[in-house]
Amino acid sequence: MQNSLIEALADCLPQVLWRYKWKEYQEKYGVPFARGSLENMDCEGRGPKFGRMAGRVFYLKDDFLNWLATLDQEKGRA
Repeated sequence: MQNSLIEALADCLPQVLWRYKWKEYQEKYGVPFARGSLENMDCEGRGPKFGRMAGRVFYLKDDFLNWLATLDQEKGRA
């Protein structure tokens, strides 16, 4: 991910990102990855740190943005 995208998302995203609302976040904020991709990455242990509340998965904004930044760093090493 580009740092400019991460900075832009940091300014506009809510503090808690619910996975069931992911399509809304994509349309409103331009959040990368499809909901299904996140589900797969979570199952494989490659996704951002997440929690559950009332059976729903959520990501804290800072955890999600830090995870995006690590993807950018890994891409730069490849």
